[in-house]
Amino acid sequence: MQLDLLISYFFCYAVIGYIVEVLYCSFFEKRLVNRGFLHGPYLPIYGFGSLIILLLFQYKSPHPLLVFVLTFIFTSMLEYVTSYVLERLFNAKLWDYSTYRFNLHGRVCLRNSTLFGLLGLVVIYGIHPYVSNMMQSIEPQLLNWLSTAIVVVVSIDATSSVFRMAAFQKQFGDFRQKAKEIEERLGLLSKLSGNKHLEQLALRLDAEREELKQRLDAASRRILDAFPSITSSNEEKRLQFENLRQQAKEWRKRRKESMRRHAKRD
Repeated sequence: MQLDLLISYFFCYAVIGYIVEVLYCSFFEKRLVNRGFLHGPYLPIYGFGSLIILLLFQYKSPHPLLVFVLTFIFTSMLEYVTSYVLERLFNAKLWDYSTYRFNLHGRVCLRNSTLFGLLGLVVIYGIHPYVSNMMQSIEPQLLNWLSTAIVVVVSIDATSSVFRMAAFQKQFGDFRQKAKEIEERLGLLSKLSGNKHLEQLALRLDAEREELKQRLDAASRRILDAFPSITSSNEEKRLQFENLRQQAKEWRKRRKESMRRHAKRD
């Protein structure tokens, strides 16, 4: 299969996957959820998953059951490997299916793999004939330009997103360290009560801790939207992620109530 076509198919299904996932997650969350690791509206894992299926069946007219089974297997393998690599890269499990029945190390689960299998059927028998006709109707030179632009844009986005996640991890680590230091200093100051200057210092330390917390909360909201089940094998870090999730939930609730009050005033 022509490389330009492969790149175009990858991008097309990455965008379709993003739309499907956003609609699916937003329905259950009852709010618009911006999914995905990258900045742009596309999910590469859907693009790569679709390419695997298209390459498997490009010369065949397979039985639907075969399409479902092979999609189930290969997309599960892709999700497992992707989860493993990202965990090693960021020292955090970006999604965790441990609470789902029939999961494998929390990286894949029966429900999601079944949904991927069904999506494989939709792609092969429903979407791809139209996508293929559309892409092959494009002039080869224009298709070459489009595929080059896709590679450049996604590469820049991926690099930027990796740096963003690394910055979040650093901020997360710095917060934990500084929060501990402030807690220790506040503990010492509490034993030396009665001095007005010490009390003012305690207030400043408490304000500094709150400011650090607010900055981390703001930075974590986009990450938590993209990976709502992000966790870590480190118990302290895992608990901090849980705390960030709860704070993000409370922040969204307060914002929703504030918007409702403003709407009533108008």
